[in-house]
Amino acid sequence: MEIYVNSTIITAVLFIGFLFTLIMVGSYGFTHKRDSTLNRFFLAKCLQIMAVSLMVFRGDIPDVLSIWLANIALYAGTSLEVAALVNLQGYLRPKMRLIYIYVTIIGIMGFSILFIFESTEPVRIAYYSFVTAILLSPVCLVGFRSSSLLMKVVGLLYGVGVIFSIVRGFSSFFIPIKSFTLYNPGVLQLVVLLSFYVLSNLMNLAFLLLMKEKVDRELVVLANHDDLTGALNRRSFTQQAELILRQSAKKPAVVSYLLLDVDHFKTINDTYGHVAGDQVLRDLSLTIRGLLDEGDLYGRYGGDEFGILLTDKNEDESDRFASTLCTLLNQGLPGSVPFHISMGILTVTPTSTMKVEALYAACDQALYEAKTNGRNGFHRAEGSI
Repeated sequence: MEIYVNSTIITAVLFIGFLFTLIMVGSYGFTHKRDSTLNRFFLAKCLQIMAVSLMVFRGDIPDVLSIWLANIALYAGTSLEVAALVNLQGYLRPKMRLIYIYVTIIGIMGFSILFIFESTEPVRIAYYSFVTAILLSPVCLVGFRSSSLLMKVVGLLYGVGVIFSIVRGFSSFFIPIKSFTLYNPGVLQLVVLLSFYVLSNLMNLAFLLLMKEKVDRELVVLANHDDLTGALNRRSFTQQAELILRQSAKKPAVVSYLLLDVDHFKTINDTYGHVAGDQVLRDLSLTIRGLLDEGDLYGRYGGDEFGILLTDKNEDESDRFASTLCTLLNQGLPGSVPFHISMGILTVTPTSTMKVEALYAACDQALYEAKTNGRNGFHRAEGSI
């Protein structure tokens, strides 16, 4: 039995997925016009719709439109779609972007040369398939390296596309050409159309879900970190610090808690301005971050006050940490006004009921003693908690 699908049904099947995505992406992008990733994906869908439109009317319009321009639009659309997905995961580095642009341009130029010299259709199909496989491959690599399960699934789907393109390219020389086109009615035509429809919608849905995943990650960062310094905010620092205290109590293992602030910070703001004061806090945070080991925490309590929790660090090790930090700041930091800090330090073996507030209270008193002793140094908390 021969199944015939006319051009109207082809148009409806291919357009509905793209248009559905365009509506959703366009609606979201209306309020996010500066999102380059979203703009790339939106433009990719526009180019793909244009390409399908031209291909559907092959035979009724000049070949330069239905073959050359349609395939060029598909190249550009595929390239932009892949660039959007890769950039969404933060892997679209300047060097990679430049290489990808060159690959796309070479692919377009090569197809144009084949078209101009009236090459056979199997040659064009093979060329298009191999270049498409190359254009899709970055998503597979990013999916393999990504920690996101969703991105791994997307990479796997694109991997299927790469394999299909390679097989299609090699097979075009050995299997009748009608098996590879959308212009010959039959069961194979229907299967190809439905497969293309399902895969395109899966890719579109995946992009939207990855966009949501990215926004969720950014919201988590904003909710847990101080936007000026990048340090954990007070709530997040306290929660994570208490988790470490409970884990250390089970081992058991010592931890050291440091509470610090910038000496004469108000004077810095009054003398140099609040912009300079903000830079002092950023430089202090960057210096602290460079001294921390994996598993250590630091957070901003507010103003110029910071807390640090050093895991598995005894008194000597925490004293060395504090001394190194003071030395680095006293040497002066490039682009920052001169400043120094005072610290209160406490080293304890946590119990299962110990709270961060108790460490804070003890170190707050030690910090006061450091201020009293002349600032620009640290004082160790006395007694136990």
